[in-house]
Amino acid sequence: MARKLTDAGQLMVPVSEPKTLDYVVVELRHDSRVAYSKAGFVAPPEQEQNAKSLNRILETFRAKRIASHFEMTSRPIRERVTAAPSSLRTRVTADFAHAAFVQVVPGRTKDLSALARRLNGSKSVWKAFVAPKPVLPALAIGARVGSRNFEPAQGYLDSPPNGIGAMAVWPLRGGRGERITVCDIEGNWNRRHEDLPRGIRFLGGTVINDVGWRNHGTAVLGEIISRPGEIGTVGIAHRARGAVHSAIISGRWNTALAIRNAARRLRAGDVILIELQGTGPRGNYVAMQYWNDVFSAIRFATDRDITVVEAAGNGNENFDSRIYRGTGLQRDSGAIVVGAGVPPTNFYDYFGRRPFSGGDPGTRYQHIGVPRSRIWFSNYGKIVNVQAWGWHVTTLGYGDAQGGSENRWYTLHFSGTSSASPIVTGAVACIQGRAKTRRRGLLTPRKVRSLLIRTGTPQEPGPGAPLRQHIGPQPNLIKALRRIR
Repeated sequence: MARKLTDAGQLMVPVSEPKTLDYVVVELRHDSRVAYSKAGFVAPPEQEQNAKSLNRILETFRAKRIASHFEMTSRPIRERVTAAPSSLRTRVTADFAHAAFVQVVPGRTKDLSALARRLNGSKSVWKAFVAPKPVLPALAIGARVGSRNFEPAQGYLDSPPNGIGAMAVWPLRGGRGERITVCDIEGNWNRRHEDLPRGIRFLGGTVINDVGWRNHGTAVLGEIISRPGEIGTVGIAHRARGAVHSAIISGRWNTALAIRNAARRLRAGDVILIELQGTGPRGNYVAMQYWNDVFSAIRFATDRDITVVEAAGNGNENFDSRIYRGTGLQRDSGAIVVGAGVPPTNFYDYFGRRPFSGGDPGTRYQHIGVPRSRIWFSNYGKIVNVQAWGWHVTTLGYGDAQGGSENRWYTLHFSGTSSASPIVTGAVACIQGRAKTRRRGLLTPRKVRSLLIRTGTPQEPGPGAPLRQHIGPQPNLIKALRRIR
């Protein structure tokens, strides 16, 4: 259970870690003609020694499982032997690239790190790493009791500079996300909440049976697709269709496969939201594209013209640091990476709890800084494209604003890059919904990202948060939809 507040932006509500199986992810080199089966690694005669070397490592660690990380069929795996490109400069298909990712389970869990190190020494391995266990990139407070209308508290719907201008574009044809599907990837959701539309599609995976994970997913969906009316909140793209996919597959965390599976079920113009973060090399939370398998899966989705929105994470990490050189945090996956900014409410409220970095536990409010400056826990860097409210987001779940039945819970305090990312996701759905009605049609993911950046309300500097700590502008839908012809 995780209940304390930390500078890394951990949850304020109890969240249990699901029981999942541990494994090592092995990415074989694209120009290697080594493949694999349940029995181990195989290769043609000229690379047979490389396969034997890998199999000796499996024997040393008494590997009890070897399988495709992306659940590929045998055909693309066999093609690694018969049709491997001779150079890394040769363009490979997504299926060929994903057939290079292998899951290996050692005989003993304590050997995971040692197994990854040994595999990284092989000529045929591009990279091996212990599969990360993602956590929620959120801060949120829980539990109180009526059903009331919370729409007036949704300041992020207002016109810029305070909000993203969602209400202003709703009268436009397509401006509410019509005919766009938004898929949230994380751990669980309460799809029976009174303010969510019926028919949210469950695309796959195994949900985490925990109220903390369920609250988080419900809060995310609420920002995007909650229904307008006399009670509850209203989603930014409330006429978009909802879908969800758990990142736990076959008892293992596998965010990459969840992204690939979701992308195969969606259509061009749809949106995938990655609402997870993982522990990076310095022990702080980072965006999921740090790991090669997730980076490759995002590329797979964006190549299919599906826009991917990704939480930057709450680790107060500079992604431009030398330690991240050569990783997905300094390469363009095609995703829209979202940081957390200071909201116009401009204060923290502690609800009688001790503040994050000391201070009087009886202090109810404390000044944050400047609206649209980087909030202290948000990751930042060149790959962080845009920002949105990282505190005081009103949405579904948790119950601090309204308790009683879980199906009627609401919060005024959903926070972190978790609250920021759904705001951007809703904006993307509105943009694509509008684009579908126009002569030129849907925008590519890169054009959507460029449009958000070019038309957004600029980031502001704040105390301890200079502009070089880049999180980008906040979306401005009014300007963005004017540019769609």
